[in-house]
Amino acid sequence: MTELSSMTAAEELDRARDDYLAVSRGAHLYASPQDHEEAERRAWERLELALAAVAEEAEREAAGSA
Repeated sequence: MTELSSMTAAEELDRARDDYLAVSRGAHLYASPQDHEEAERRAWERLELALAAVAEEAEREAAGSA
């Protein structure tokens, strides 16, 4: 995944969540069920990566304040 220049991890998580929900609800916009499944899989993976980045950032902040 490429890093966006000015998004924080929390902002990326919000965006990834919104994008996943849009893809999930938009099955009718895809040419085939397989295309939708692939887009949904990619969106889910992005959401998982964003969630991991937020968790990692929280761990760094907790370690820094300890």
